[in-house]
Amino acid sequence: MKYIGLDVHKDCTVACAISAGGKAVMSAEVRTNASGLQELHERMHGTEYAVMMESSTYSYVVYRFFSKLGVEAYVVHARSLKMITDTDKKTDRLDAEWIGRCLRLWKNGEIELSMSYFPTEREAELKDLCRYKEELSNKLGDEVRRIRSHMHRNCLELPPQFQDISTKKSREFLLTSYGHDYTLMRRVDGYAALLKESERVAREIERRGSNDRNVELLESIPGIGRQTAVQLMSMIIDVSRFQGPEKLCAYFGMVPRVRDSGGKEHHGRMTKNGDPMMRSIIEGITLSHIRFCDSTITEYFKRKSREMGVKKALMSAARKMLAVIHAVLVRGTPFTP
Repeated sequence: MKYIGLDVHKDCTVACAISAGGKAVMSAEVRTNASGLQELHERMHGTEYAVMMESSTYSYVVYRFFSKLGVEAYVVHARSLKMITDTDKKTDRLDAEWIGRCLRLWKNGEIELSMSYFPTEREAELKDLCRYKEELSNKLGDEVRRIRSHMHRNCLELPPQFQDISTKKSREFLLTSYGHDYTLMRRVDGYAALLKESERVAREIERRGSNDRNVELLESIPGIGRQTAVQLMSMIIDVSRFQGPEKLCAYFGMVPRVRDSGGKEHHGRMTKNGDPMMRSIIEGITLSHIRFCDSTITEYFKRKSREMGVKKALMSAARKMLAVIHAVLVRGTPFTP
């Protein structure tokens, strides 16, 4: 059995093989593509081996290549290999050797490492689709602000009944009333095209959530619709990955930093690890839930808002919402206020 550490970059990957006895027996540099990785695989001459690399943007290609070959492939969280970044002498060859040695020790149970979860191609494609939908939503908001700013600069006004530019009637009013303003017309046309694309993507996301039991369970929580439920599941994927609600909150970066020294414990700001898009979605879900549902989360928010202010109380209530989401998915039963 050999343990191969991989230092993966955009164009090249440096590999170092460690024997069962802990000796570096091979090093190589190959291209980070199918032909280069196949060359590395052939150099093992049928020997059983496992590979490990740090999590990065370029790890997807390498991980999926070796997984399809049936090779044990692992992606380790960068924080678990802090000794690499802290060393005085740092080269790609030494990094690969360190990763290989850590893989050997971890497989033998001598050290603990935090492994990253890599989604399947189907799971990753759904996540990318949800990200695309969120990007479209942000672009729509930006375009509305640009349209309003343009109208304000040119002393153009919208009647109260046409303030919502997302409606077809409001856009028709702009076209008929201010058709002489070429820039405004192009912005309105651009907004309409973005809105059409956003609606098309939203329908596809909702279609993928049909007949999904987890999505149906999340929809039972007031404030979560079909589209939002699919977006949440695209990130959670499998709730069994999280040992408890605290782990789920940490995954979304909604836990405070903790400093414990000399018997004193200090809780700081949120870590904000993970995906900012999903934190924004969780906050929106919580706010909607508080407005329209009388539940323990709502009561908790009202009590905390008097103690710490609305903004901090919303973050605290969002963690409660994640705990509810975890409980609903683990138990497999719909939400009850």
